[in-house]
Order: sequence, then C-alpha cells, then structure tokens
Amino acid sequence: MQWFFDMLAAAFYAVIVQNLVFSGGYGLTEAVRMASKPKKLFSTAGMIIYFSTVTAVICRILDFLPIIEKQNQSVHFLIFFAVLIIIYFITGILSLIILKPNKRFMTKLAMCAMNTLVMAIPLINRRSVSTFGESIGTGFGSGIAFIVASILISVGFSKIAHSKKIPEPFRGTPAMFIYVAVLSMAVTGITGSGVFA
Repeated sequence: MQWFFDMLAAAFYAVIVQNLVFSGGYGLTEAVRMASKPKKLFSTAGMIIYFSTVTAVICRILDFLPIIEKQNQSVHFLIFFAVLIIIYFITGILSLIILKPNKRFMTKLAMCAMNTLVMAIPLINRRSVSTFGESIGTGFGSGIAFIVASILISVGFSKIAHSKKIPEPFRGTPAMFIYVAVLSMAVTGITGSGVFA
C-alpha cells in the first residue's frame, strides 16, 4: 500500500510544487498553444498523461535491470527515447486499427508523444532515484500539471490579450511571454530551485 501513497505524494508534488511546465520549461510551447485553443486542451492533456505515465513506468522498470542501470546519462536518454518511440508506434497502430482516426488525430498523437515534458520524466525519475510508485505519480502528476499550466496560461491570455492597460508594443505575444515568465518564477520560487538544480 506504501507505493500508492508514494504515487499520490509524487503526483501532488509534480502538480503543485514542481510543475515541470513552469519550473523546467518542459512542454511549455504546447501549453501556450493549448491556452489559445482551450477546446482541445483535455484531449491533448489526456494523451500527454498517457504517454508520460506509461513511459515513466516502463523506463523505471528498465532502470532496475543491472545492464541498463550501469549506463551513463546519454545512453539512458537514448534508451528512454527508444522506449517512447516504441510506445508511440504501438499506440499509433492500435489507434489506426481500433479508432480509425483522421490525420489530425495522428499528428496530435505524435506531438503529444514527442513532447519535451514526456521525454523529461524518465530522466527526472532516474535522477531523483524514484520508487516505482513515485515514478507513476510523477508521470501522472506531470500530465495533470500540464492541464493546470494550460488553464493558468489560458486565464491570463484572456485577461491580457486585449487589455488597454498594457502598452501597445507589449500587447499580444510579448505580454503572454512576460505573464508565463512571472508564473514560472512563482512556481520555481516555491521550491527554491529548478528541477535539475
């Protein structure tokens, strides 16, 4: 039962305290894109949650193998990236067989699978020497953190996009980047450091 509480604690930590979108910048581009298209947020976030959790679990299992555990960081990254590609291809093939999706869905699936947030999770789990439960929690929590980040960016975007209080040169994209930077500093300030510090 301890693994379950480890998973919940890691998920809570990934969502609230160490939001990888803000503190590490992982998946930030996609979060900003989803802020401007909130109708697509939950389908995209669902795919990111799926890929981040499954990749975290499989990569953590592989980390227990002595031959992989002894490898350096670069080799681990290549192994984790290969795992992610395999998961993507299996998911893509199953989607084509079962769902018969359109081309737009398959493009979104690829974007979510190759998201920097998804690719960072196994490396972060390895670096922090996470337990199996914590690895699941980090994967799931990071996907939920993507939703939180996208919603916060969306709320800010709707408020600042057409505000007359913002000087003309800063309206639109510049204001958005300043807003995201302030959010990032706030989240990073909670922990006092970034992910890899």
